[in-house]
Amino acid sequence: MHLYRRALSYTKCVYFFIRYIPLLVQISILFIGTELTPHFHFTSHDCFIWQIYQGVAASLIVVTVDTVLILRIHALYHGHPQIRRLVGVFFLMEIVGLAVGLGLALPGITYDNLCLVVAAPGSLIIYGASSILFQIFLFALTVYKFAQAARSGWGDVPLIVLLMRDGSWAFVLLFVVYVGQLGLYALPKDKDPFAGILYGWLLTAFSFSGYRILINLNHLAEETNGSQNRTSNIHRTNTDIQFSTQMFNSERHTCDPENSYELSPISPRGRDASRIGRRTFETSQISTLSLGH
Repeated sequence: MHLYRRALSYTKCVYFFIRYIPLLVQISILFIGTELTPHFHFTSHDCFIWQIYQGVAASLIVVTVDTVLILRIHALYHGHPQIRRLVGVFFLMEIVGLAVGLGLALPGITYDNLCLVVAAPGSLIIYGASSILFQIFLFALTVYKFAQAARSGWGDVPLIVLLMRDGSWAFVLLFVVYVGQLGLYALPKDKDPFAGILYGWLLTAFSFSGYRILINLNHLAEETNGSQNRTSNIHRTNTDIQFSTQMFNSERHTCDPENSYELSPISPRGRDASRIGRRTFETSQISTLSLGH
């Protein structure tokens, strides 16, 4: 229960971050590239500082949203140790690629008198490619697991369908925006004086993808909990949700009339049985994908 509450608190923080921080960042950068900019008389060095701020903010948002996508993979593969380590290695490589690409590209970026980016060095491709490759890797894992589940007859399970659907549109959305942003930076300087115009759309795409995935998972869990409440009058659930990899004891039990008891709310043996059931559920393998309001 302690781990569940910690995961729930972490999820709420992530939800707040990926939904509202990109909005605050976009509001803050209204001071550059707009009609407000000439009033501040920014120098080239000031524009450079603003660009560092935008690069770091975008990197933090990308990494935070990627943690949500990683939790989806963790749920799909039931926390498989090898998959977890493999995803961790690729995630670390993405972070290193973001940092290296940003560090190499920032000194070579040029600006106009409004601090708008007019040209960027080719090393910026490292920044974008590291995130794109990681998204492709996660999408490949999602598709493979869905195909495996479909062959096993689990392809119509609501959770599997939801994770596959959200993973697909999120990948396409982020891929298109990333490629568009890199394409603008790659154009010659005289043909595209506003290379960073898609920066705000990139933040919006990541924010939308992250919080919509969390909201859709919450909605599915609420529907599942509502169905359980309608079919059971002895176990009540709340709006907090938890995806577990094992919802019941996998051991088969034979019916023994001598060990069968009548269900009663005041039966001591009934209380013992419910406590045993709770221990079985709590000690089962629980996925770290625990979400709630």
